[in-house]
Amino acid sequence: KAKEALKLQKQIAEKLKGLKEKGVISSGAASGAISASIPTSLKLKDRLGRSTKAEAPSFSRPKPLRLDNEGREVDEEGNVLGGLGATREASKLKAKIGQHKEQTKDGVVEEKADEFLDPRMRAGPGARRKRSTFDFIQEGRFQKLAQRERLKNKFAELGYKESSAGESWRTGAAEEKGNPNLIPLGGKGEAEHARAEGEGAGVSSDGEDVTVEWWDSVILSNSEYENECGNINKAKITSYIEHPVPIEPPNNQPAPPPQPLKLTKKEQKKLRTQQRQAREKEKQEMIRQGLLEPPKPKVKLSNLVRVLGADATKDPTKIEKEVRAQMEERQQAHEDRNLARKLTPAERREKKMRKMFDPENGLFSAVFKIKSLRNPQHKFKINVNADENMLQGCVVTADTFSLVVVEGCSKSVVRYKKLMLKRIQWDAWIAGEEAPADMEGNNCKLLWEGTIQTPHFKKFRQEVEKTDKSARRYLEDFGLEHLWDLAME
Repeated sequence: KAKEALKLQKQIAEKLKGLKEKGVISSGAASGAISASIPTSLKLKDRLGRSTKAEAPSFSRPKPLRLDNEGREVDEEGNVLGGLGATREASKLKAKIGQHKEQTKDGVVEEKADEFLDPRMRAGPGARRKRSTFDFIQEGRFQKLAQRERLKNKFAELGYKESSAGESWRTGAAEEKGNPNLIPLGGKGEAEHARAEGEGAGVSSDGEDVTVEWWDSVILSNSEYENECGNINKAKITSYIEHPVPIEPPNNQPAPPPQPLKLTKKEQKKLRTQQRQAREKEKQEMIRQGLLEPPKPKVKLSNLVRVLGADATKDPTKIEKEVRAQMEERQQAHEDRNLARKLTPAERREKKMRKMFDPENGLFSAVFKIKSLRNPQHKFKINVNADENMLQGCVVTADTFSLVVVEGCSKSVVRYKKLMLKRIQWDAWIAGEEAPADMEGNNCKLLWEGTIQTPHFKKFRQEVEKTDKSARRYLEDFGLEHLWDLAME
């Protein structure tokens, strides 16, 4: 088979050589024809070197370029090859593709739906988004917006509403109502421009003719301008100046500030710790920058060797003396600081009274009913304890019973209640004397206790009344007659 292939190749080469001499084909085409005439199986065998010894001649010269009169590429026979024709076919194909597109109303080009397109599938990409560019802010834009918001807030309660047509809000409602104060600054309408230019001198904001201005109609005798001073009503002109009543602006009042949160004990302790750490950190930063002098080392007998190092062994006696002096100095400074913060006896007493009688703690009252108050020792204890606890009130003694009314802070009232209900023995009498008959079964009862708004007494007093009516009349002067009625029940 190899021999047959070689013979076939020689025959083809001879035929092509004759055609080449005649000028029918080129050398490149001849080499292509020779290679094409050899079977593929034989070529593979030749490459592997299994069944052939001879090798086919190789042609490496490039294919010549032939052009006709119109510049088109042609072959050896003069036929036009692909090139410009292929370009024309491509342009025709693009033109056909463009025919499938339509122009919509919004100016966006859309493609016709393909008849083979499944609508259940995901749609293709939409129109390409326009590339973003720089959006430069004009000078004064935000100032105008802020002025607009302020004007809208100012005239909101006066019926001023923003118009739907852009900038028409400036002169819309204000010009219709004829109130020039409702027109914002820089927003005059056509009527205001005409009035400013002197074209509409006798025309009002509603388009009606105005003969007299409203500020002149008060002092004119008639509603016309006859001459400069002819029709002025001089009786209306006085030496007094009219001060108009100030009107609050229509803006809404600002909301009250938020109330501070009540911190728990744990949160207060944590906050103090954080503040102390922040102060210490700031102090260390100032020392690091050289703004503050670093503190001296706190030397004690326990850390003497660790702080001073080798200096502690040079003269131990001297070093120990210096360390003890520093320790005494620090102790004295500590005591001085405590003494400076310590309150004087007068300040301490004032602080105690302020805590006891703080109005925020409230005012308390208690009413006691005593069957008999004939024992002078009981009277003494009632008066002295009331003065010591800084209580105000009175003791009213009548024929049937006695009534004790006290007012003061909660701590004082609690102490006095213990005295009246527990400490005093009401059925006891003076030692060595015979007890009266009415002292047997004597007791004290708590009628009422609670808080009151205002005090009724200025000090504690003891009054002795002979009859029940006079006792009730005495309490009526302080507005407490209902307490006597309660005791009578």
